[in-house]
Amino acid sequence: MRLSGTKWLLSLVLFFFINHTLMADDIEIKNAQKWSLSGRVQMQHLYDSNTDADAGRTNQGFRMRRVRLQTSVKMTDFVSGKIQFDIRDNAPVLKDAEGEIKLFGEGYFRFGQFKVPVWREEFKRSSGKLLLVERSAVAGFLDGMLLSARHVGVEIGGELGEKAGFAINYSNGAGEGIRETAGSTKSDDINNGKMFAGRLDVELSEAIEIGISAVSNTLGNEIAVDSLDNTGTVTAIAPDFGFYLKDAGLDIEGGAVFGSVSKDFIGSADNTSFMLLDLTGRWMKKLASANENFGGIDGIGFAAGFSFIDPNGDVEKDEASYVRFGPEFYFGKNTRIQLNGEIEMPAADGADSIFKIRSQFTVNL
Repeated sequence: MRLSGTKWLLSLVLFFFINHTLMADDIEIKNAQKWSLSGRVQMQHLYDSNTDADAGRTNQGFRMRRVRLQTSVKMTDFVSGKIQFDIRDNAPVLKDAEGEIKLFGEGYFRFGQFKVPVWREEFKRSSGKLLLVERSAVAGFLDGMLLSARHVGVEIGGELGEKAGFAINYSNGAGEGIRETAGSTKSDDINNGKMFAGRLDVELSEAIEIGISAVSNTLGNEIAVDSLDNTGTVTAIAPDFGFYLKDAGLDIEGGAVFGSVSKDFIGSADNTSFMLLDLTGRWMKKLASANENFGGIDGIGFAAGFSFIDPNGDVEKDEASYVRFGPEFYFGKNTRIQLNGEIEMPAADGADSIFKIRSQFTVNL
């Protein structure tokens, strides 16, 4: 059934591309003023010093990191929508499925599955425009704790004057593709709580932006037997900033996260806390002209980042630091090659550092 579904989706994608390419002038856009089709292809190569090659599976070498297809539709002057699939590993996954209604001129009401307004690197930068090959360890930690990335819910937001904006989100808090079944008992649900998230952004100047997010998610399972009930909350406050010098080709982004996990959720005597830090920068320079002998390369750059993860403030030497760095090469506006060295440095006694080399080829269609 899974293979059949994959073939069906790929056939549908091929149908849309053929029709758009060969018969664009004859397409009738039903129920919409206009629509656009875009996509992304990312192939990655990984060398990991901590993982031995395994003939039974591909755990090093090449992989398709992302194969995205997105359709955006403008229904009216006030209503729009978007659908995005990822088709990598022959397993179609729904990424974005949202509708948006404009309110009061600069405001909006959004519903569906989309990224919640937490952590600048996660929700403001698409996967095709990351400063480094992958998102930071901080972004990965927040995603793993179900405090960021995609969720199913609703959001209201807008602008506050000319230099500020806000967003308030209410969602299942169970991650992408996970739902609570309406009408079922609580003990049958994967996630019994809901997540609230809010964000305020302020543009201090053309070069400096600051923001702060707050999020609280109720996790665990509510079970009839009290001794088995492990519902609890995970909360975090995350200030971040962006520093952008367009003339110099320099982007710097960073932030911190201060959070806590309730004792009921983890089954401990006391609540625990966590702290996360990240700082990432990239310098990029356009060449005087595209080099026809090397695929039209017209830009070069270098990026580096540092992350620090303290997952439990009550436990000593469970922290880890991460350093990533490497060059990148641009072939026009929508194509680039990145090469990153990655070093993971656990603080635990006797723990060895892990070194990885990760390269990625990106084409934004």
